[in-house]
Amino acid sequence: MKRQKRDRMERAHSRGYQAGLGGKSRESCPYSTLDIKEQWLGGWREARSEIGSGLFT
Repeated sequence: MKRQKRDRMERAHSRGYQAGLGGKSRESCPYSTLDIKEQWLGGWREARSEIGSGLFT
């Protein structure tokens, strides 16, 4: 059970990261469950900060 939960969290983070790289807004988060939404937003923030620091053009 723990592995499934961790995989879901990792997947949400990865999808948030991809959304951030794609320029989507934070309101486009498809999750409503708080802990999964936090993971998605964490990935989104990470991607946006990397874009802001010049790692991606």
